[in-house]
Amino acid sequence: MKILPIAFLAFGAFALAGAAHAQLSVIGNSEAAQCYRHALNGNTGSNSALKICAAAFDTRLTRRDQAATYVNRGILYMRKDEYMKAARDYEAALAINPDLTEAHVNYAASLIRQEKYDAAFLSIEKALTDPKSEIRPEALFNRAVILDYRENYRGAYRDLKAALAIRPDWAPAIQRLERYEVRPAG
Repeated sequence: MKILPIAFLAFGAFALAGAAHAQLSVIGNSEAAQCYRHALNGNTGSNSALKICAAAFDTRLTRRDQAATYVNRGILYMRKDEYMKAARDYEAALAINPDLTEAHVNYAASLIRQEKYDAAFLSIEKALTDPKSEIRPEALFNRAVILDYRENYRGAYRDLKAALAIRPDWAPAIQRLERYEVRPAG
């Protein structure tokens, strides 16, 4: 079996698949909780939302909430197409908690958008060490984007199928999978 891409499409929103579902909750009415709600509810990175997230760091936060707020603000930066700022926030979250799967998935997405595939691959591999993660499909999807860039179409195809095995009706993976054509070897 030989797997080939049908056509090269810009990955656009596909590389952001991880960011849409990888926010981290913060409870209460604090600025950190408001930042979380902005990330959760699809805020496009408005200046007011980013100011609320920044203000959260001026308050007393647990290390968990501090890392979560970095991830959530990074998501807002991603939605605003400010990938370097997003990457810095994910790096800050990972400095607090190096095993934070959501930070790794989002960090990889920001690096993909910057075409830093090797660094993105390292972060995705770390994210995929968490077999129980709720955002495993996003991690598999982002790794598929990287593998496709590396022309490892079989690996990309396999990751997309694995993502769909977890989340069968997930449109981004279905659409990306349609890029491939499976042919008999030889």
